[in-house]
Amino acid sequence: VDAIMPLPFGVAMVAPVIYTFGTQAQKDRFLPKIRSGEEWWCQGYSEPGAGSDLASLKTTAVRDGDHYVINGQKTWTTLAQHADWGFFLCRTDPNAKKQQEGISFILVDMTTPGIEVRPIITLDGGHEVNEVWLTDVRVPVENLVGKENEGWTYTKFLLAHERSVIAGVARS
Repeated sequence: VDAIMPLPFGVAMVAPVIYTFGTQAQKDRFLPKIRSGEEWWCQGYSEPGAGSDLASLKTTAVRDGDHYVINGQKTWTTLAQHADWGFFLCRTDPNAKKQQEGISFILVDMTTPGIEVRPIITLDGGHEVNEVWLTDVRVPVENLVGKENEGWTYTKFLLAHERSVIAGVARS
């Protein structure tokens, strides 16, 4: 009764992004554990005030040597309390001409100091979604997927997979 059903965040969402845009080291590190279900993932996209306007996100990732320092808040993060890893959209260029530019796609170990997962209790008393607070979270630069400031491209690719999974195309 308390078992969590496998979620699409790993296999159907971040794995195709890593497979298509990630480095060989990222593929070797993450794909086997996603496939086996050994590591669980959550999606760090939505933010207060940036739900349906995802490109207006405010969470920042500032390069500091071999790390990004991430600060911000995500919301409606499904089952983050169980996730080993998260894939987060962060603003890496606050001066980009268009909101969709200057966003990067970064893989974050959910046990990193500075991450706080706070439950959002739903009307039925359940705890499926969360707020995730990131305060001076240091993430190795090698966790950047693809190129810096091109995360919107990877996000559109991921959302195409997400919509197919939600639609239940295979089941139909």
